[in-house]
Amino acid sequence: MKEEGLAAAKILAVLQRSLKDDMTFTSGRIMGSMCTEPTRFARLLYSKYLERNLGDPGLFPATARLESEAIVSAGELLNHPNAHGSIVSGGTEANIMALWSARNETKIEKPEAIVPASVHHSFNKAADMLGIKLISVPTDERGRVQASRVKAAITANTVMIAGIAGTTELGAIDPINELSEIAASHEIHLHIDASFGGFVIPFLNDLGYPAEDFDFKLSGVSSIAIDPHKMGMAPVPAGMILFREVEMLERIDIKASYLAGGEYSKVSILGTRPGAAAIVVWATMQMLGKQGYRKIVRKCMSLTNLLYENALKMENIQPVQEPMLNILGLKTLHESPQEVSDKLRERGWAVSTFPRHLRVCVMPHLRKRHILEFSSELERLDQKEELIVKPISKIRYSLL
Repeated sequence: MKEEGLAAAKILAVLQRSLKDDMTFTSGRIMGSMCTEPTRFARLLYSKYLERNLGDPGLFPATARLESEAIVSAGELLNHPNAHGSIVSGGTEANIMALWSARNETKIEKPEAIVPASVHHSFNKAADMLGIKLISVPTDERGRVQASRVKAAITANTVMIAGIAGTTELGAIDPINELSEIAASHEIHLHIDASFGGFVIPFLNDLGYPAEDFDFKLSGVSSIAIDPHKMGMAPVPAGMILFREVEMLERIDIKASYLAGGEYSKVSILGTRPGAAAIVVWATMQMLGKQGYRKIVRKCMSLTNLLYENALKMENIQPVQEPMLNILGLKTLHESPQEVSDKLRERGWAVSTFPRHLRVCVMPHLRKRHILEFSSELERLDQKEELIVKPISKIRYSLL
């Protein structure tokens, strides 16, 4: 930091040069991210309310009310309008809070949580912080946890079972109905990580895609993580944690009485947390409504299936399985996934890489032309044609 500050125009020029290497969602080349470009309306609102701090909700009671209303809206979407929870930074914080609450429910000295092998790495973080041992259960050939193995893994130390509604690797949906029955019969907290699928699965049946129950409609489900900054179209960071009963939230409520607005009463891991996120989540859900989200899901699923059908025609690059959500795994038969990913990156495409496959997330910022361009790129790789590096095209994009 220099003694004298720089002029705004000079800072903007430096930023323009410094950030030129960052990829953009508008390019249509980001194919592996579970996040997307928020709506213009959301971006406008976020910048307008940056000073709102929900770490001291007594100073911003109207913002706190909007947060509560957003939780109710999400609860309605997930079949429990009386759910209790908070808007948090994302799925990691939500999953930590769920494990925290489950651990605090009991006085077990060596708590354990049963999780699918496909579980998000945030559970490892949470377990390390909270002193919980994770018991990993294998998944089947479709990437879904084996419920019978979950049941067999339960011990007197089990404080939680986790299920995933939209796994990180393949977008698979665990058999939540079976997990619900197991959890209910053993009186164990069942947490559903629907960080990705929460804004997708509720609309699938209406659109003609098969989807089993995964939410509070199942009596054994105790809590759900859902991320508005993924398919919810809100800016980063914005996640949600919803609990069936208020007592589950109260178990992790640590109050602060010194605040200017009065005693702190909204539970989260963060102290200071952005009220702008709560306002924008509320506004985005109000603006889109179920009809708007259904339209987004229809488009994403249609493009996912287009990519899936195109990949089926290839020889050396093949789909891992038919997609359950707008996530597609691609296995590479003659090269490692990393080698193929590196070649795609040379052409400006960014996909996710796993040990046995590539992952493509077909998010709302993608259009049909992007899918066709990417399919053509895969065909060149499939036929082992030489890559010719060309600049990333700058395509303007607007959702609404």
